[in-house]
Amino acid sequence: MKLNLLGSGGVAPPPRPCCNCKVCTEARQKGIPFLRTGPSLYVYDAGLLFDTPDEIRIQLNRENIDKVENIILTHWHPDHTQGLRVMEQINFNHLTRMPKGRPINVFIAPKQLVMMKNYGSGNILLYLESKKIIKILPIEHREIIELGDIKVLPLYIPKTQGYYFMIVENRSKVVYAPCEYHEFKLYEEVKNIDIFIPHHLYFEDKTIGTGADYSDTEDSFEMMLEHSGQMNAKRIIVTHIDESFGLSHIELNDLCKTRFRDYPIEFGYDGQIIEL
Repeated sequence: MKLNLLGSGGVAPPPRPCCNCKVCTEARQKGIPFLRTGPSLYVYDAGLLFDTPDEIRIQLNRENIDKVENIILTHWHPDHTQGLRVMEQINFNHLTRMPKGRPINVFIAPKQLVMMKNYGSGNILLYLESKKIIKILPIEHREIIELGDIKVLPLYIPKTQGYYFMIVENRSKVVYAPCEYHEFKLYEEVKNIDIFIPHHLYFEDKTIGTGADYSDTEDSFEMMLEHSGQMNAKRIIVTHIDESFGLSHIELNDLCKTRFRDYPIEFGYDGQIIEL
């Protein structure tokens, strides 16, 4: 299995416009891996894209990806969905005013589609489906999505009404949990996994970085490490990384070598290739 962490940022990835903090200044000057774009992941063998952040067009071009046949929208949040128009750019000919090929399969939970209509860009999805650019397909808890040799298992998080996903090919298992990580629920299927790719959660240890505290909306970084141990994850690659923690890419990975050295953990970066 081969994956590409197209975007490793979150709701406020560095550099933020008009921000001159040290993290944003360094990201602006040095680029990747200090610079981050919105959260997304690509699975090569399935032509599968997880989420469409604002910068998805740039991400796909940057990585020379030439096939997107399936898209999973993990949830409605704008940082995961504001690049929806990429579907039109991929699969619509503006000269003939016809789709270029078969509709792109877009998987989304029914509740999340309602939330997108109310607060996000859900009506754009309906427009794209009306033009046969995409086909909207429902996600259900524990209902396997089969994409050739790749299987994706959606797993429900009751507290947030969101999902995380286990991606399986033969015996390889990757768990992707880029957001909605609050009162995270472990299911029996999620054991002995190869790679865990979780949201960068707040640190209980307030001496780290800015001491940002999001305990009202998410679990802690330390709780995530406990979950990784319960999964028996061989490797942890953190994503959805924001400027608000006040730590650069190097500083984050230095933490892995010091405070979190007992865990097989690293902080991801845009365009990181992950192979199993």
